[in-house]
Amino acid sequence: MSALPAAPRPRDANAGVPRRSRAWRDLVDEVLTELNTLDPYGLEPGTEDGAPWDEYELEAVPMVSQLVRSGAITAAEVDAIWTTWFGESLSSRTDPARFEAFVARLNDLDPA
Repeated sequence: MSALPAAPRPRDANAGVPRRSRAWRDLVDEVLTELNTLDPYGLEPGTEDGAPWDEYELEAVPMVSQLVRSGAITAAEVDAIWTTWFGESLSSRTDPARFEAFVARLNDLDPA
């Protein structure tokens, strides 16, 4: 008996959207993991009673774009992306030390 293929992840299933490389999707997943750990709104993404695991994907994708384009992302760039979606900065939603550590972890990711 053959195994059924895994259900496509949302970003794999969007018709008309160019497919991204595995490396791109992996980097988005890494940024999502960092955002989920930070969880500035207490949504508990990926938990049984929480939001979907990819709850912060709309914010993760432009962060990944910046990382790939420039090789790094600044705190101001993270805040600008967050403000676009939420009307407030991410740094204002988190403890300053946690925010700085989050940005540092993003910059430790390998965008190649």
